[in-house]
Amino acid sequence: MQAEGPNSGTCCRCDLPVRHRALIAIIETGSGPGGSAYACLPCARDYAKTSLAPDWIGETIAHAEAMRLAWDEEDDGDPAPPP
Repeated sequence: MQAEGPNSGTCCRCDLPVRHRALIAIIETGSGPGGSAYACLPCARDYAKTSLAPDWIGETIAHAEAMRLAWDEEDDGDPAPPP
């Protein structure tokens, strides 16, 4: 399955390809490049309930939800692609 969306990719928690993800962690390293972890919205909501979740995760999930709604509304107005 090829996921397409404003922030598509693979969820770091359930490993499924998704159309919409939320940033759940910024990975800092002592040296070298850091990274970031993205989760699908259901996994991000579950992760937000844990003690490991950063303080800003609620804002990130809300932004991802808004992007999902905007993307889905935009998709609804487009005609289906030809077979």
